[in-house]
Amino acid sequence: MKHARLLILIAVAFSITNAFAEITLVRDGKAQTVIIVPEGLYKHVQRPGEQLTGDSAVVPLAAVELADYLQKVSGVRPVIATETQKGVEVASRIYIGHCKANADLVVQPEEFVIRTKDKDLHIRGGDVAPGGLICQGTLYGVYDFIERELGVRWLFPGEHGEAVPKRSTITIPDLDRREQSRIEKRKVRNQAVTREDTFAPVLKQWGIPVEAWKAAQGTEATGAWFRRMRLGARIEIEGGHAYAGWWEKYGKDHPEWFALQPDGTRTQKPERERLCKSNPALWDEIARVRIAEFQADPRKRMASLAPNDGGANKWCMCAACRALDPADAPKLLNDRSLIDPATKRPFAEYPALTDRVFTFFNEIAKRVRREMPDRYLVAYAYSVYRTPPVKLGPLEPNLIIGYVGLDPADIKAWSRIAPRLYIRPNDLGPAIDLGMPRNNAAQLASAVKFAVEHKAIGFDFDNCHGNWSAHGLDYYVLCKALWNPSFDVRATIADYCRSAYGSAAEVMMKYHETLAQISDQVRADAQLAPKSPYATRLRRYYSEEALQVLDAIVKSAQAVQGDDAGVKARIQMAAESVKYACLVTSLLEVAHEKKSPLFTKRLASVEAFLKPKILTPELAPLHSHRYLRMALAYAEREVE
Repeated sequence: MKHARLLILIAVAFSITNAFAEITLVRDGKAQTVIIVPEGLYKHVQRPGEQLTGDSAVVPLAAVELADYLQKVSGVRPVIATETQKGVEVASRIYIGHCKANADLVVQPEEFVIRTKDKDLHIRGGDVAPGGLICQGTLYGVYDFIERELGVRWLFPGEHGEAVPKRSTITIPDLDRREQSRIEKRKVRNQAVTREDTFAPVLKQWGIPVEAWKAAQGTEATGAWFRRMRLGARIEIEGGHAYAGWWEKYGKDHPEWFALQPDGTRTQKPERERLCKSNPALWDEIARVRIAEFQADPRKRMASLAPNDGGANKWCMCAACRALDPADAPKLLNDRSLIDPATKRPFAEYPALTDRVFTFFNEIAKRVRREMPDRYLVAYAYSVYRTPPVKLGPLEPNLIIGYVGLDPADIKAWSRIAPRLYIRPNDLGPAIDLGMPRNNAAQLASAVKFAVEHKAIGFDFDNCHGNWSAHGLDYYVLCKALWNPSFDVRATIADYCRSAYGSAAEVMMKYHETLAQISDQVRADAQLAPKSPYATRLRRYYSEEALQVLDAIVKSAQAVQGDDAGVKARIQMAAESVKYACLVTSLLEVAHEKKSPLFTKRLASVEAFLKPKILTPELAPLHSHRYLRMALAYAEREVE
């Protein structure tokens, strides 16, 4: 008898537990929940998401985004209310952000917790970092929920960039999830609209208003995608040019602080002045300036030591600076910024300047650390000082080294002496492939994971020009890697294909696998580089046969694509990308015959193809056109 009663009690307890194990948010097209935000936010959550900007908008935007996507999936939008608001009778509640009901959910900056309790759902994130930096943990928690529990995918910006499954009933399981990205800064530069002065003449020639282009491709149109991919930061890494205006400020009294020029003077042409890196008095002054900045703003955690990049000024060739350049350092060939004082011409070869430049960084960092041990300085490994130093040992612990590139050997070598790395590659633009279809997704993900395993705490990828037809998979997978470097790359690509291509997913997987093989070959070709005369070598990899294979795969996908408008549009984008590649390789075939009628005709065909796509998420026409024209300017006849 007692045994039977015990079984009954266990069964009742099990049924009660199961009753709370699932929560129904929408049943048969009717909302069963209300979204709850903290007091004081009611007016904010009555506004559309695109109007919720600024530091105070994280939690309101999270609530509005959740309500919007529940409606997109189910057709019904839950009410958004505050905790004490009366007259809202529903079966469950979704508490967003720093509600009193979420007070027991303790989170770190950018971390989020998603937890069910009884019949309610709780989502809270860390929205403020040390120093007062606003981050978006609550918003990331909502986006994680929308992706995992609602099945939504953000493939690219624009009408057909969302994949939203439809269902009239939404039930969620018992949840208890906590996440924070290992990477403290995750940036992909959204630069579809850049170089307005450069592109304005082309837009005028093609009859496209500049404002229309900016409206279609600018941040207001595309920025939500980058946010939804959880790009952001809980530290602000400041690494820009640090010495603009220094000649005007110091040149008269301290000309010896500036780089000795080929004319024998130290006179600089602003704004890209170069410094004499071996001067101890200059180290003292830069340290004094940075310490004063930190003292003036207690919230400021970081400052830049990076040299001014580019410009007309040359690197210092005084005896003291040259003494810091080891003869056995990797050699730089014919670099126009390194001028031989004897001949007034570029050195045929000269050692990399890394030891010189990082001696400069190290000495300043020592001085700052004595006064401000809890602040950081950013120093780039770039240009003629990109390769690791030969003589210099471990770097000062308050330095963050911004390595410009993805080379694993260099990253590993830098990690041996650098306390922290910040990776700032230039690997997303169409400079090499000229905007043709590619698949570097797995390589990008692998590079991110490798860098994180070797002290990388942040990334800043340049340049995402918005070539969603040809490079969209790269952008998508890269963002996933930046949130979770240990994710399953192949599973993510398969999920992308299912979401993007529906019944044609398996066929389009083959398309992207074929592109990966081509892209591996392109990356391995050392003669393919920006401003090299060898762009015609692309025809070796994007051969007529290879493009015919890609075209046949896309046609097979179109044969089974079904009636979904989004699926049709995405497969058509792939088809257009292949067509563009055919036009470009045809043009490259005659790239050395720039005055011939055939060259003119084929160039006109490429431009006529790109022009109608300027206001679409396809091919980044202006950027692809710019890099193509640059490649054509340098192209020579390829010799086997």
